[in-house]
Amino acid sequence: MDFPLSDLLPKAWNWTLLWAACLVLVLLLSLVMNLAGAHPWSSTTADRIDQYRHEQCETVDKSAFFLQSMNFWSNFAYLAAGLLVIWRSDFAFGKAIGWVLIALAIGSGWFHGTLTETGQTADMMGVYCALLVMILYGLLKVLAVSSDSVTAWVLFIVFMGIGCLAGITRTHVHFFDSDYFTPMLVFILFVYMIVEAIGSIDWSNSGFIYFAWRTNWVPVLLWTSVAFLSGLVAVIFKFTDGDKNLAAKHDGDYSKCLYDHGSIIQGHALWHIFSAVMFWAIFEYIRATDRRTS
Repeated sequence: MDFPLSDLLPKAWNWTLLWAACLVLVLLLSLVMNLAGAHPWSSTTADRIDQYRHEQCETVDKSAFFLQSMNFWSNFAYLAAGLLVIWRSDFAFGKAIGWVLIALAIGSGWFHGTLTETGQTADMMGVYCALLVMILYGLLKVLAVSSDSVTAWVLFIVFMGIGCLAGITRTHVHFFDSDYFTPMLVFILFVYMIVEAIGSIDWSNSGFIYFAWRTNWVPVLLWTSVAFLSGLVAVIFKFTDGDKNLAAKHDGDYSKCLYDHGSIIQGHALWHIFSAVMFWAIFEYIRATDRRTS
């Protein structure tokens, strides 16, 4: 059966209008505050900025309303992913995942716009919760537990609680450090995808491997390729940023950053964009391989 392109694209473009409205509102807020000379986070300490530089290259502009530029505005990619998931979901659990992605956009934007410790905690809580609810969504499919069941929602609350706890205690519990906990959760998701792919193989259509998605057939490489490639690129950008990152060992020499400090191309900003694509692709992958009714 042919797979219509219209089924891959959003059912309606209303989500893009809402996304654009949010973008315009924040742009106007930023413009008005900058014109008014409002710099509520200009008191950010040198130690705080130095800590930030170890992970990211973008310049901290204490004269602007939002202390960072690309690392702030790139969070609208998470907002787009969240709205897209909500618009494409016809069940409450999927919409809840979309709201988690929107919460991630808010938390990450809060951090990169202010560089406050509270904002950074909100950012990490959002990352961990988003990854954990994706893992839970896949787990429900493996265990054949309805996403509408009480069990599913109880587990949703538990997994969200774990994500929030991990974000809050990340500086005290080494296991929850973002350099380790985030890649581990991504690895779990990719292992799940591989295992699920093997269990979903169907050779009945002229020797090609296909997935069932609603009433249509989708090539197996569609969502897996998007998820794996975007995830890989996102991780590369994340860990090659800064001066003391996992793949950016410059001994604290900020001048040796891979990304120009004032450029529109920033590793962490690209991490936001590509990881947002990864989240959307993983969600669509799990929904595509669902061999039962949600």
